[in-house]
Amino acid sequence: MTRKWFTCTPVRFVGDRTFFARDSGLLCKGFQEIGIECKAIMPGPPMEVDQTEDLIRTDYRNLEDPEWWKSLGGEGVVFYGWGSGKYVRIVRAIKESGLFLVSHMDTAGMLGVFNGLGEFSGNLWRVTMGEATHPLPGILRFAARLAYGCSVAVLRNDISRAQHLKQADIIGAISPIALERIRKVCRIYGSEELAARVQLVPHPNASYMSWDPSIPKERLIVAVGRWDDAKVKGTALLMQVSELCTIRDSSLSFEIYGHPSQGMRVWHDKLSPDLRERIHLMGIVPNTDVMKAYQRARISLCTSLREGYHTASAEAMCCGCSVVGPDVPEIPSMKWFACGESGRMAARNAESMAQAVWEENREWNKNARNPKVISDNWSAQLHSNRVALLILHTSLNFKR
Repeated sequence: MTRKWFTCTPVRFVGDRTFFARDSGLLCKGFQEIGIECKAIMPGPPMEVDQTEDLIRTDYRNLEDPEWWKSLGGEGVVFYGWGSGKYVRIVRAIKESGLFLVSHMDTAGMLGVFNGLGEFSGNLWRVTMGEATHPLPGILRFAARLAYGCSVAVLRNDISRAQHLKQADIIGAISPIALERIRKVCRIYGSEELAARVQLVPHPNASYMSWDPSIPKERLIVAVGRWDDAKVKGTALLMQVSELCTIRDSSLSFEIYGHPSQGMRVWHDKLSPDLRERIHLMGIVPNTDVMKAYQRARISLCTSLREGYHTASAEAMCCGCSVVGPDVPEIPSMKWFACGESGRMAARNAESMAQAVWEENREWNKNARNPKVISDNWSAQLHSNRVALLILHTSLNFKR
């Protein structure tokens, strides 16, 4: 008998090759790699560029119909619904159909005041002030957000989110710290039994993201991000760190991938000729080109203010890079990624992060970083086929 699983997102994304290069689409391919029949499910109507061989488009109403889910057959569904209460009818329909339900939580685990007033308010303060242009508006916005989070948000979000999560056989968390944060909230929502359903289910990485021993590692630092989202991605911080590093060490170079902001272009044009030759704005390129950069690079740099996950760091490690990132609670995956000989964290300011890059490069100079070891370790945990296997093995322990 052929085994069959599904992945599902309730959002009508474009179903082309880019969809199947990440998240629910890539996990679908991961199941296929290990011999499990799998299709991704999304609301319709279809789009011309859809990869129809891997995709089921359906009317949104069918997603809320247990009989429709039952008609598909199969064993289970990995539902990418962020634990949101607005999808309660979908997850209830999946459970009533008899399918095993994995509710995937693409989040750092900061769900609201039930994380604890201190942790919630601290997170809210750092994010709000980090995004603020001026202090006073930032303080006023923080106060409004805090009041909302301690009152209306509990009624609006937490009650329905608890109903969603109680339908799940497994609640997938994308990092160990996010797992503990979600478990804490689930204890308040239900019980230890509900908290025990929270399991580590990282975001999948494409299996082609891997170390190539034929490509020598250069004294290269790679940064990947949406740099036009300047506050969240830390564009100004990246510019400062790359400039400090290349001034101090003339052997280092940077390649910056992703859409550059106008300010970044102006900054780059004003650099000295020597620095412009070693700091390169690469723009938006195919993911396979980013992979080749990871394979050449020693270090992947993250400067973000907040991230539920940091996919660029994960991809880079699978390609044998170590990582440098900010030591902030708002990027919990970084503490996981930078453990052992995979990298390091630093305070989120230019001097500290530049120092961390220098120290990490020194580890490479001393042969204290091994790209094969880094790649083997993280590929075994993060490649899409390994994440699919993890879900299958975990589901055996949670059959109800």
